[in-house]
Amino acid sequence: MGVNGHLESLNKLLFELSNKERMTILLELQKNKSKLSTISLKLKITVTEASRHLQRLSEYRLIQKDNKGLFELTPFGTLMISQLSGLRFLSNHRNYFLEYDISTIPFQFINRIGELEEGVYKAEVLKNLQEAESQFQEANEFIWILSEQVLTTSLSALSEKIKTSFDLRIVLPKDVFPPESKSQLKSTNLSVHKRVLPKVEIIIVITEKFAIFCLPNINHRIDYTGFSGTDPNFINWCKDLFNYYWEKAKPFRNI
Repeated sequence: MGVNGHLESLNKLLFELSNKERMTILLELQKNKSKLSTISLKLKITVTEASRHLQRLSEYRLIQKDNKGLFELTPFGTLMISQLSGLRFLSNHRNYFLEYDISTIPFQFINRIGELEEGVYKAEVLKNLQEAESQFQEANEFIWILSEQVLTTSLSALSEKIKTSFDLRIVLPKDVFPPESKSQLKSTNLSVHKRVLPKVEIIIVITEKFAIFCLPNINHRIDYTGFSGTDPNFINWCKDLFNYYWEKAKPFRNI
């Protein structure tokens, strides 16, 4: 199959998915197998209409009947539904992604953007910073921060954490860390790990219960507008991205 053939196949698939009733059926079947009559009732459409939509989905091998006559997703249908979370997330936050530049992060994380779907968009900078400080207070295991500047409002909370057994990791641009003699977070404390990058273009703040992710705007400024969440998928995505930069960063040299 050539390029045109692949495009034609993709266009047909997208056409099937573009129908509201057919998409709703797929999402319902993702939750539970169902009979024709059950689907008709849930969608509030006639049995004839429901049957027509099921037939189309069956022809495209997105659904099938099991040995009890219940409709279910095929493995292909399950895979297709799993890929839609990224499109839903981008569609729901279209205005944000028109103003903020996601191209600054590696493609493998853009490709997993659907994992952020349960995150909450936060436009108010002050509230974002206050939320971060509140979450720092509640953290019991670790706090990881990737930022273009020291989060000065959070220094007191961080200073308290390093008095206990704790994993505090901070990545900043190489010229941003204050001299060790003036730092409230001294690297001599075994729980404080500092690394530097030539440039930091995003914000990631993570605890074991919470994460924040912020992109630069189209003018290349970070204004702390972004997403936060407690969903495990959201947190794990942020952790993986943080670890990507952590591995690239170099240890901070005390001065």
